[in-house]
Amino acid sequence: MKLVRARAVTAYVVLVGVAVVLVGKAAMPLDNLDTYFHLRFGHEFLTGAWSLRDPGSVTRFATADWVPTQWLPQIVMAQLEEWFGLSAVAWLAGLLFLTLALSIYVACRRQAEPLVAAIVVALTLEACTSGMSMRPQQISYILVVVTTAAWLRARETGRVPWWLVPVAWVWTMCHGMWPIGIVIGLVAVAGLGLDREHPRRVLLRMLAVPVLSALVSLLTPVGPGLFEAVLRVSSRAKYFYEWGPPDFTELPKVTLLVLLALAIVPRMRRGKTPWFDLLLIGLAALWAVYSMRTVPVAACLVAPLAAAGVQAVLTDRTGADRPPARRRERIGVAAGYALALATLALVVPHTADEPLATPAWMDDALGDLPAGTAVVDETAFGGYLMWCFPQLDLVIHGYGDTFTDAELERNADLDAARAGWRELLIRTGAEYAVLPPGSPLAYNLRAVEHWEVLESSPDVELLQAPPGWPGS
Repeated sequence: MKLVRARAVTAYVVLVGVAVVLVGKAAMPLDNLDTYFHLRFGHEFLTGAWSLRDPGSVTRFATADWVPTQWLPQIVMAQLEEWFGLSAVAWLAGLLFLTLALSIYVACRRQAEPLVAAIVVALTLEACTSGMSMRPQQISYILVVVTTAAWLRARETGRVPWWLVPVAWVWTMCHGMWPIGIVIGLVAVAGLGLDREHPRRVLLRMLAVPVLSALVSLLTPVGPGLFEAVLRVSSRAKYFYEWGPPDFTELPKVTLLVLLALAIVPRMRRGKTPWFDLLLIGLAALWAVYSMRTVPVAACLVAPLAAAGVQAVLTDRTGADRPPARRRERIGVAAGYALALATLALVVPHTADEPLATPAWMDDALGDLPAGTAVVDETAFGGYLMWCFPQLDLVIHGYGDTFTDAELERNADLDAARAGWRELLIRTGAEYAVLPPGSPLAYNLRAVEHWEVLESSPDVELLQAPPGWPGS
């Protein structure tokens, strides 16, 4: 009995530690540069400058016909900023972080005792490190956990999770990873069919869930263009770092391998493994190696399966089954969640009310440039520049959907100062550049083309074309 209590107390200690880390992270100024282009886009939708069926562009250098896939959270972010400032956006980040942790805990707790669930929460969040920022993709991570837990529950009860259909409808308005929920459903139903645990009529009804989830995506305000937007992603992956292959020497990726091992090894030792488990673990493994961007997806998908694997080992050794979640535990976890959010609400007005730190010269130097001034920049910093200096006409920014393939290639050539970059820059007409001093383009502008450094700091500098520059 004492051992059980000690394990429960340890679980709460782990959860409190997780909450403290997440609150601390959310309480910092918004440092992910992509957050700022989401805010800018949200303001464009919020003010009516853009429509969902015909969105515009923040620059004349991005001319693609594109479909908004993250418009709902972008509008929410922009509205919160308008009402309460950046501190409210930071609080929203904390809400998403803590909700992800809570979702993982609930999903894992259905499979394992509190301590196992709490440890898996910590491991999963570490594996999700690369995606833990104020971006709509946080919603996808949460819904991957929710969807996986729903299908695990459906296997146990035989009940069809019809409620996943409206969840899918909301997901399509929040983030472009919504097809992942449909794929999880199809794989889960395939596994259930191979295991033959449920009657065919039940399986057919379960199959209707991912099918209907795909159909309801046609009923969003954006319309069927969502499908085309998803298909275009793979063709543009080479232009974005996070769509590259993951490096499994980094700690978050190693942690993901640990989660996969916790899901696989106990099942292998117990003998025959259900197809349902094998297919979902296999799907998680595929997401793990597909790209850096899908590493958090893999972690969220495999988390409850890892918890179940560890619990199986404990049950074999002790003979004790997973203890049910009692009222006291539920109240304690819910109270901790609410307390963390309340604490964050008190803290962020004092810690996260300003944007990320930039050089003192930047506000005046860039703010004084006339509206429509073309500025060549780099992909990451473009998101912040478009939010802070909306009058600038930026050549490059990180929201790739708004660029054509040719424009993305131009951006890549400029960024790396590849052959032909000078002619490409001349065509833009840009006479100013905001670049990291050590970047290839900044070096060539200074040393080869003799652009003048107007302002400089260790991380960024402002350059101006010399008199007679061909683009002038």
